[in-house]
Amino acid sequence: MKTPATSVHIYCNSRKEERRSSRSLHRGRAPRRRCLMKSQTARKPDHQRSARSNKSKNYIKQTAHVEARRDGKPLIFGWGAHLSVREKNQIKQRAVWVTTIFIALIILFTIVAFWININVITPNRAITTVNGQAIPQSDYRKLLALKAQIEQNNLKGPNGLNAQSDQLRKQVAEQQSVVDNLNKKIEGLNNDLKKEPAGTPKHDDLQKQLTQAQNDLKTANTKLTDLGNQYNEMQTNTIPLAQQRYVQSSLGSETAQWLQDDALIRQWLAGPGKVARSQVEPTSKAITDAINKFKANLPKSSSYDKFLSNDHVSNDDVQVMMALLVRRDNMQTYLANQITSPTRQVKARGITVATQKDADALLKQLQKSDADFAKLAKDKSSDSSTKDKGGEFGWMARGQYLQTYAANAQAIIDNWIFDPSRKVNELSPVLYENGTYHIIQITDINPSRDVDKDTLNALKVNALNAWMLEQKALPTTKVGDIDQTMLTDPNIMPPDLPQSAPAQPTPAGGLPTG
Repeated sequence: MKTPATSVHIYCNSRKEERRSSRSLHRGRAPRRRCLMKSQTARKPDHQRSARSNKSKNYIKQTAHVEARRDGKPLIFGWGAHLSVREKNQIKQRAVWVTTIFIALIILFTIVAFWININVITPNRAITTVNGQAIPQSDYRKLLALKAQIEQNNLKGPNGLNAQSDQLRKQVAEQQSVVDNLNKKIEGLNNDLKKEPAGTPKHDDLQKQLTQAQNDLKTANTKLTDLGNQYNEMQTNTIPLAQQRYVQSSLGSETAQWLQDDALIRQWLAGPGKVARSQVEPTSKAITDAINKFKANLPKSSSYDKFLSNDHVSNDDVQVMMALLVRRDNMQTYLANQITSPTRQVKARGITVATQKDADALLKQLQKSDADFAKLAKDKSSDSSTKDKGGEFGWMARGQYLQTYAANAQAIIDNWIFDPSRKVNELSPVLYENGTYHIIQITDINPSRDVDKDTLNALKVNALNAWMLEQKALPTTKVGDIDQTMLTDPNIMPPDLPQSAPAQPTPAGGLPTG
């Protein structure tokens, strides 16, 4: 009798419960009560084939899926043992993605922060200040780019110093040929004279030609010598000095100073110098003309667009910075025109000592009625140029002391001497200038005294520099120090501006001068 097969039907509310119940039956355990089971008796078919077949079967080895099982191993720091392998893998994948995104955000933030610092924060930081007005580094970068290109034009442009030097060399060579030809002509005339008897018309004519040739040779040699001296001066002094200017440190310091000067000029034009504004502020035409001249002097290997691209400046930037340069030139012209002869002059004398203590002691002596200023100057003053004269400076126009005795460094004494309120015999307090201490006395004042031509020309040439130093020496003027780190920032330096001037070759000898 055949044993009927028994099958178990499981009815579950969800697929998940059904899977769990199936696993339970497979492992020999009773299913949980959440699923309903129904037993039925089924007959085995009469003609069912035997469970075992005579035909051999091929079995495939497969790996059991254990991702849903718990392995009891912690995931991190002892935590995670209760999680299945699948859950742990999911957490690991999420951690990798979160970490990757976090790192990417950090990199992006760093790049953005660096860009903002370079292009926004640093350019707007003040490299210096003038009476509370900040001068941003961006203005320094733009002006430095323009000045560097102007200096390069001065050296390498079509009308630059190198081109002038080449032209002088060519002129020297041509003039040397003239001298050589004259020497040959004179030699030939001398030979002809030896062959011709004296007193004949031909001899007299040859003699006249010889005399003329000798005079021409003298003139040609003088010109050759002059051209040779110009060429040597260009090679040994003019070009090396220009190359020393065309370096980062020199041009950078001058650029920052010019920005300070321009701030002082504009502040003065907005206040006491309103009447001069129309003569100093540049017109649009003047700026355009200056830019056109700048373009015309660019080296042949460069161009205006290439300059803008290489130095990261725009045409508008060049317009603004060129206006600064034109304004500076106009201010020099205006101030030079104010220097005339005759003019107010002051006669003064002074004593210079090294310490505040010595200066205070001398001032107490000078304030006594019987003090002898000239004698004290001869005995105590350290100024070798005036002490033997009793400290006498002589008659001076405004700016003359600054140029002659202060070496155009500071204008504290110049401001005191030429203050309109000064009186004859007035004695100054102790004045500190250029590292030494000074006591000045006014001995005479002439409201209209002639200035000699050479002095007048020198004062005109130095007009702007003197005015700037006088403005900076005023007690109301506050000029901040220049940030040296920002001054030499390699990120803003023009690409072609060298750090140092090229080494000068040792001269091999002068040009032939005949």
